[in-house]
Amino acid sequence: MQKSLVYSSGRAGRSHLHVKLVEVVYTGGGAGCLLTGGGIMFLASLFILFYIVPTSGVVRAFIGVITGGIGFLFISTMLIKVLRAILTGKAVYTVQDGYFKGKNKAVAIKDITDMKWAGSSLKYLAIKTKNKKTVKLSSYNLVPEEKVNQVINDYVVPYATPEFKQNWNKRMSNKGA
Repeated sequence: MQKSLVYSSGRAGRSHLHVKLVEVVYTGGGAGCLLTGGGIMFLASLFILFYIVPTSGVVRAFIGVITGGIGFLFISTMLIKVLRAILTGKAVYTVQDGYFKGKNKAVAIKDITDMKWAGSSLKYLAIKTKNKKTVKLSSYNLVPEEKVNQVINDYVVPYATPEFKQNWNKRMSNKGA
């Protein structure tokens, strides 16, 4: 079972954001499982391309090249993204000084109008802002959605716009249905 930790230093006030730092971090076990699974799939793609394909007939080799090639490209891209995320620190998401931050981008909480989970292979938060831009903050599948949702409920929603509060509450109330 994959776990994530939520660290909080500071406290939240009612009228103004007083949270110094809240981080959603991944655990070593969760990252290890993700990398092990990806590594096995990567090696399987290489096995298909360099062992099965050369010793096969034309049709089987053609199917092997397509299967192994697509698998190699897809899995290697995913592994590079996850490794890059792991090497840049344990915090996947951070709430600090009125901003909700991912690994590479930050959005002012007061500018958020909507936020939802998206993505199929690597989950990310799609955040819509007041100026109609969409910012994508990836979780790299290192932390479960429930832990991130808890941080959003506790440290983002109380200081967000009424529009975001309404959208978030509607989305969370429909999750159990």
